[in-house]
Amino acid sequence: MAAAEQVIQGILQQIETAWNRYDSVSLAAAFAEDANFIQIFGGQLDGRAAIEAAHRHIFETIYRGSHASFVLRSIRFLRPDVAVVFARAHVKFKEGNEAREIETRPTLIVVKEQDKWQIVAFQNTKISEVPAAAQAAARLAT
Repeated sequence: MAAAEQVIQGILQQIETAWNRYDSVSLAAAFAEDANFIQIFGGQLDGRAAIEAAHRHIFETIYRGSHASFVLRSIRFLRPDVAVVFARAHVKFKEGNEAREIETRPTLIVVKEQDKWQIVAFQNTKISEVPAAAQAAARLAT
């Protein structure tokens, strides 16, 4: 599986490089034609064309000038040609004149078809601030 793991790491690197070049076409190329992408606030994109268009839009607007980093956390092979990938992403951007940062936990399902690994599903979950999450949990417990 070492070779497959390197290819999957390369997919994350492709996404990071494409993001930091604001290249929505290269970013979308990591996805299968019929891939699904769940955004950080729950919106769903269906298909590579929609994934490309949405990223083109955010690269021209809120994430213009942003910088992203993706770190592979783990890979779980369900079969030799199917893997669940857990990562962590960090995006720095400006909202108006204010510097902002968000962290997410992307979960990817990657599939190897015709000797090519591609993302078929991508779930991007924003990490809540720990104090806010802890306060919410405490309220639920009482």
